[in-house]
Amino acid sequence: MYLHIDMDYFYAQVEEKRRPMAEGKIIVVCMYSGRSEDSGAVATVNYAGREAGIRAGMPISQARKRAPPADSLFVPADREYYALVSSQIDEIVRKALSRVVQVSIDEWNAEDNNAAGKASELKKQIKSQLGLTSTAGVAPSLLGAKMAASRAKPDGLLVLDKDQEKKTIEESEPEKVPGIGPKTAEALKRLGVQTVGDLKKTDPITLVELFGRKTGGRLHHLGLGDYGDELGEEKEQEEVSRLGTLKESTRDANMILNKLDELEKDAREWLMYMKKSYRTLSIIFITEDMKTHTKSISFRNPRPWNSDTSKEKKQLVEGFLKEQELPVRRVGIRFGNFMDLGGQTTLF
Repeated sequence: MYLHIDMDYFYAQVEEKRRPMAEGKIIVVCMYSGRSEDSGAVATVNYAGREAGIRAGMPISQARKRAPPADSLFVPADREYYALVSSQIDEIVRKALSRVVQVSIDEWNAEDNNAAGKASELKKQIKSQLGLTSTAGVAPSLLGAKMAASRAKPDGLLVLDKDQEKKTIEESEPEKVPGIGPKTAEALKRLGVQTVGDLKKTDPITLVELFGRKTGGRLHHLGLGDYGDELGEEKEQEEVSRLGTLKESTRDANMILNKLDELEKDAREWLMYMKKSYRTLSIIFITEDMKTHTKSISFRNPRPWNSDTSKEKKQLVEGFLKEQELPVRRVGIRFGNFMDLGGQTTLF
């Protein structure tokens, strides 16, 4: 069975989580162009914003007209922080399932004999460990799993057996199928294809002539009920990170370093288990204004998983505190630029 995990309104949900004072408000995550205060487009929005008519891709200036200032929060996209949270989700997913491919910053495909049994527990783990909701779809094919997840949003779980999957896909409009874009769907409707089930009655030669051999062939097989089962190559994890909240916002280097020691211990367990050395050490600081800052150091030679980083951590923390005046609310540690140890546990 195949499983598709999709985080709910990921960027906006992460911002909700780290900004408790914004509870109940419209959260609009923006990609600012820098030309003017409101130039740019909406990256994503929470469900409160969607109810107000705000959509991804909408100009920020238009979104502001739909969001009352007292009930909304417009924030710049913090890609580095989202990637950090994504890496934590990735580890939870990989520990729970046998074969996993991360297809985007907030989506995972997996193949597991007990996908239906594990999906609910996986959602609970993500929620309990990170406070984030996700939606899961399970089906005999990856396409069916994706469509099941789409129907179960938000924070849902839908499991389809073979007959249910066939019915769901065949009764779907072409534009509801992952991989079929608006132009292709529009052209299909001009051919009289109102649902995927109509494809079985469509001449395959006509499909190839209109859409080319690759797309036309895929549409023909889709109509025949051949949904494919390629999961793809497993994504190589490029870094490991841990993030934690300080007991209180502070500029005290010792408090920050103590928290980093705690986080580092957990990250090192992963390095040891995966037999990885690293060339880059990064410290992530999230200040009171919710901005993310990163200080990094690179090593000429790979460092073993159990190498002492006390000196480097102190250097990075003290350097950051000299540059920034705001107290630190959350901190994280990240190891990256990996190299396999080839079965060794130390390097000489």
